[in-house]
Amino acid sequence: MFSFEKLKKELNKLIQPDFFQKELNRLKQELSNFEPYKRIQKPTQKHINELEKQYKNLSKKIAEKQSELDKEFNSAVNTLKQKRDEAEDHIKDLQKLALNQKKSVEKMIRKQMKSLGLTQTKKKSKKKTKKVNKKKSSSKKTSKKSTKTSKKKTK
Repeated sequence: MFSFEKLKKELNKLIQPDFFQKELNRLKQELSNFEPYKRIQKPTQKHINELEKQYKNLSKKIAEKQSELDKEFNSAVNTLKQKRDEAEDHIKDLQKLALNQKKSVEKMIRKQMKSLGLTQTKKKSKKKTKKVNKKKSSSKKTSKKSTKTSKKKTK
């Protein structure tokens, strides 16, 4: 029936690495020669090549658009900086003009007050006279106070 020798030989063939490697190579070769495999492989490879080309073209277009966008953005930023600088200069000019107008109006008001006899005494001179007056006797202080009140009433 079954001989142990035959069984032993078959097992040894399967276990041997050379035999196993030969069988794998033979199966690969048969599969590559198989007609449906070739039919599937050719269109798939073409499709993969087309997809790779499309990807390359798309990545080039994206890079070009990105560089265009960067250029436009940088030019917009430069324009904004230039406009900001112009606006700052214009504001400074307006501030100078307003200050000059304020000074001229104050000058005109002083002239009109002087012509009407409504000139104001400087506060600094009042402070100096007060310090000097404090050092003098108390009788002189009272006489000066009365003259100050009379001046206020005339205004």
